Amino acid sequence: MKEEKLSFEKVWLMFQETNKKINKLAIQSEKTEKQLAKTDKQISELGIQIGGLHNNFVKFTEDLFYNSLEKIMFEKFGIQSFDPNRNRNLIGIGTIEIDAIGIVNGSINSVFLTEIKTRFSSKAIDQLKEIMKKFDTFYPEYRDKKKFGVIAIPQLSESQAKEILKAGFYPATLKNDLVVIDTPKNFKPKVY
Repeated sequence: MKEEKLSFEKVWLMFQETNKKINKLAIQSEKTEKQLAKTDKQISELGIQIGGLHNNFVKFTEDLFYNSLEKIMFEKFGIQSFDPNRNRNLIGIGTIEIDAIGIVNGSINSVFLTEIKTRFSSKAIDQLKEIMKKFDTFYPEYRDKKKFGVIAIPQLSESQAKEILKAGFYPATLKNDLVVIDTPKNFKPKVY
């Protein structure tokens, strides 16, 4: 095989071809970068929309429970006042958010703290336990009352309800569009 000598013209042509390929790759890279930026923006917007839908669903679930839950707690526990969406912030300590507080005065003298969730998770139990522990710090006006917990979820399986009962909380769920709090006769709620 005969070696071909490279002349300036040939090297120049090779350089121009390489330069064209580099420019073409740069243009493709720029298009890819723009498409990636556009995709990132779309994903971000989709995340915001999904977050908004989730927030709306949570609010819908809470609203669905409030009226019926107040009625059933009045009938079952004799509450005199029912306050949904209670939040309190203490400087240097933090914030506590409680979906609903039912208050009973008189001989029973107790408070029912309710956590409403869209679906069951053991985290709901842990979250309510934490609220129960912190409650007296944030609401010292109820310090002398017995505290009970209620976990309200639209759909509960029997095993999920048993898990809530085992934690010492009342399970509240929807049946025929009404809130029900079913507990076995031997159920002893945990008092905080």
